[in-house]
Amino acid sequence: MRLKRALLGEHPRALAWLLVPTALALVMDVALRGRVILGFAPQGKAIYGSSLLISAGFWMLPLWRIARLLGSSRTGGTPRRRRLARGAALALLGLWVFPLATFSYGGQALYHRVVHAYMGRDTVRLGFALRGTVGGWFAAWGSSLALVAMIVGGVVITIGIRAVLVRRVVPAVSGPPPVIVGFAFVGAVFCMWIDMVDSRFLQAATPDDCFAHGFVHATRVGITGRGRSRNGISLRTPAPLPPLESAGPRPNVLLILTESMRADALCSDPATCKARFLDEVIPERIPLGKMTTPSSGTFGSCMVLWAGLPVTADVEAAHSAPLLWELAHAVGYRTAYVTSQNLQFENFGAFVQRAGIDVQAGAVELGGLRQEQLGAPDERATAAMLRVLRATPPGTPYFGVLHLSNTHAPYRIDEALQPFSPHSTNPVGDGNAFHNHYRNSVLLQERTVSAFLRELRMLPGWDDTVVLFVSDHGEQFRERGGLYHLHSLYEEEIRIPGFIVGGANVLGEERVRALRTFAGRRTYLADVNATIVDLLGLGAVHDTLPYANPDARSLIDKRGWLAAEPATLLSTTTAVWEQDDVRNGVMLGNRLLVGGPSRSWTCFDITEDPGEVVPRSVDRCGKRMRDAAKAFPTP
Repeated sequence: MRLKRALLGEHPRALAWLLVPTALALVMDVALRGRVILGFAPQGKAIYGSSLLISAGFWMLPLWRIARLLGSSRTGGTPRRRRLARGAALALLGLWVFPLATFSYGGQALYHRVVHAYMGRDTVRLGFALRGTVGGWFAAWGSSLALVAMIVGGVVITIGIRAVLVRRVVPAVSGPPPVIVGFAFVGAVFCMWIDMVDSRFLQAATPDDCFAHGFVHATRVGITGRGRSRNGISLRTPAPLPPLESAGPRPNVLLILTESMRADALCSDPATCKARFLDEVIPERIPLGKMTTPSSGTFGSCMVLWAGLPVTADVEAAHSAPLLWELAHAVGYRTAYVTSQNLQFENFGAFVQRAGIDVQAGAVELGGLRQEQLGAPDERATAAMLRVLRATPPGTPYFGVLHLSNTHAPYRIDEALQPFSPHSTNPVGDGNAFHNHYRNSVLLQERTVSAFLRELRMLPGWDDTVVLFVSDHGEQFRERGGLYHLHSLYEEEIRIPGFIVGGANVLGEERVRALRTFAGRRTYLADVNATIVDLLGLGAVHDTLPYANPDARSLIDKRGWLAAEPATLLSTTTAVWEQDDVRNGVMLGNRLLVGGPSRSWTCFDITEDPGEVVPRSVDRCGKRMRDAAKAFPTP
């Protein structure tokens, strides 16, 4: 009995009332995103369950101490001691409970309403950095009335918690806090300190945990300097656009962006290779040159593709440059973004929140999110996009992005469609068998895309429609001893498929001739951006747009291939995705200059050395590439 009292106190049932804030956070979370939580894979649900324990631990000790002080303010000996106890209780309520209640409930609800995600570890830091002041960050969320409601909500919750403590806990507490209360608080802070709360990726945590994690992380950075991060994704503040008018006919433009697909996994040029499903539906597709991504990660590649920026663009440019949807919307297009990707990952959805998108749907809205990295089934995204396109009023052009995800590790497959054998889902087993598992996943997605394009071709507006297909990055299968992506800037991670197909009214003889001049030449995602800008009828004013990239070439304009090929900068780290192990590079044709902040520069000639295994002298890459490399920090 003595041990039980030491662990749980004299009245263990009173401790249950200290769980009220956690219960409130759970109820709010279920109301805001119950479908998301149910869609977590078992591992995600387990992480979420642990977040409930962390939330409970974080609240219990401060609330117990407030209850103890409130009790002492009534029966704590001398009047002076009672006044001190009351003052201390009010100070804890005002300095601990009120700000946490304000931001963990009203603040999180408001932020979720704006970006469909919670404030997490890096959210507030980046918001302040982009807007300069706390007020500017708050103003980006919504109206002043919403902010007032958030504060009022914090006051109400604080008063409610105090009332619960006075009625239910104060009569039951005395002496030192039970061991479990102190132990749980230390454990919760420790978990937040070492980043064991998922407030950045899937946000498999309660809203109060997500905010408290940000608070603890900021304290950790201030004390140790470790864990500091400069870049990331936040709400954008789009730069004002000049008056725009589309020149000539306005075709329907659809961009299909896939995930983790290397160039040799899908046939872009039917003249040189075969595609089991695509060849039946779009045998006339034209490759977009030797399509290359300047960054081997999704966020950086999307920034370049959607905004047309160079990979070295700073945080302000990344969060201000107009995205393709904004340009299309400005000249009268109906716009859509349908993705099977999980937009809650690292606040990904915040980046497109103010992008002029008329219809948007992500993995949460599509449903079927059974594995967080895979997202929703791609066929749900294609079906949703077809519904959007069919609902577009006749005579109204559309611009849409169909963003797929199922070819991300662990690679979704159809058990009945696995021609590449032997195949294995074990990444640390037979490397060839695991690679075959990936190839089977790509084939499944090829079938899905082909079925979508077959339906698209049957729509009345096909002759006025153009479709572009690219991937965000490639994938490594132990070519450099690793797996997946964001490790290097070699061909397996940056060479991607890319093709274009369209109706006769869009891809006329002159444009087809221009496209074919890029055969065998390096092209980049910024060129795809410029090509879409051109298709929208804005090619003539491309260079006057905010943050325009002068090196980006329209692949349907003959002036593009007449220009000198640019020395293009590459990097694994960008303004919207920063990592510690950085690789930087410069590419010009089939020459690659690669290095990093702590690595010397090395040159590869991919024509002579397709596997990029024989380093050459830096001079082999030439002065033009060496000069371009000065954009990066020197080793």
